[in-house]
Amino acid sequence: MKKFTFIFKRLLQIIPLLIIVTILAFALSNMSSGDVAEITLRSQGLEVTKKNIDAVREELGLNAPLLTQYVNWLMKAVHFDFGISFQTNKPVADEILSRYPATFMLAVAAMFISILLAIPIALISARYKDSLLDHFFRIVSTAGATMPDFWLGLMLLYIFAVQLKLVPVISGSKLQNILLPAVTLSVHFAAIYIRILRNNLIEINSYDYVRAARARGLSKNAALLKHGLKNAVLPCITLIGVDFGKLLAGQFACETIFSWNGIGKFAVDSINLKDLPVIQGYIIIVAVTYIIINLLLDILYLYIDPRIRME
Repeated sequence: MKKFTFIFKRLLQIIPLLIIVTILAFALSNMSSGDVAEITLRSQGLEVTKKNIDAVREELGLNAPLLTQYVNWLMKAVHFDFGISFQTNKPVADEILSRYPATFMLAVAAMFISILLAIPIALISARYKDSLLDHFFRIVSTAGATMPDFWLGLMLLYIFAVQLKLVPVISGSKLQNILLPAVTLSVHFAAIYIRILRNNLIEINSYDYVRAARARGLSKNAALLKHGLKNAVLPCITLIGVDFGKLLAGQFACETIFSWNGIGKFAVDSINLKDLPVIQGYIIIVAVTYIIINLLLDILYLYIDPRIRME
């Protein structure tokens, strides 16, 4: 019962967050440079005259009071109706959602590779603390954390596409070509997780319950795996969730380099073209994604950490 109460309270907390996000997204149309009606006419290749501007303002409801405009826009946004994109002349929701699966696949693949790299390296580094291998992994993780994604992506593309010709230079959003962009994005996150997990494992290894397990005959490796890893991973779950949300928001540089048709590149192109409906829709969808991920993380903690259930 307490679990459901907690989840219900978290759901109630989401409502004011969503309202704030919608207000900020709606405010873009009033804060942007230039008249929305004029921008709409130019994007459609129509002549900018006072008559046409007045007609567009009437059609878009821009002559109504600001509060009425917001309520009307919000009612449509609730149904994921953000209007028509200036650059494609198609519904914004369709344009964003058509690119979302590519972004989602890339985010899942990048996060999977990050965790797959981080856990064994952190375990080895913590097990052989201050050894030559530990120093090597620490140097590599520092380099990985500071390495720009766009530079790494260009290097991987040059090596595997141009020199070795193992992948096409322009691959598109195909599942068989996901490895290089996923590796490009995973290196930075894996490097951070390695350092955090290593430090957590070393700290946990000095706790009394781990020493007691060792005293009962459990080997150092077994104690590290059985008692250390689970507790070391717990503090990283929130970080992994936040990073996964970042990836779901789209990665412009990586998507551009590998011709990956995700929402990141589409959003940046829309900003350059002042495509306000797309920008507003993008903000709402990304914000909802972040909120859902945080809610799922809170629920996950209820089941993996008994101390939270006690609280």
